[in-house]
Amino acid sequence: MAALELSSTRHGDRTVVAVKGELDIISRTQFTAHLDRVIREHGRKIILDLSGLSFIDTSALSTVVSYWKRLSSTEDGMLALAGAQYTTARVLWITGLAQRLPMYDDVDAALAAT
Repeated sequence: MAALELSSTRHGDRTVVAVKGELDIISRTQFTAHLDRVIREHGRKIILDLSGLSFIDTSALSTVVSYWKRLSSTEDGMLALAGAQYTTARVLWITGLAQRLPMYDDVDAALAAT
């Protein structure tokens, strides 16, 4: 089991949250605490860098979707995904969310588009 590592970097009015390791029911509390702190301290525009993700389960995916709905429901908020690989995040494609959530090949593409 790979421990979850989270780090954040500001890019103008957006914050890139790098997610490394496994995002699952066990690490979900750590993930939500980090996102809540980022929102509180830096605002509601977040790009999740999933290039270091080794696994995501459906409970964690549900959490990502909840944040996407919450952040995108206001004009000053958004949540985008960057760097998601099919091999580690195939649940995004299986559920059809890869076609619904804003997804980019990498962080640079997400920053350019948002």
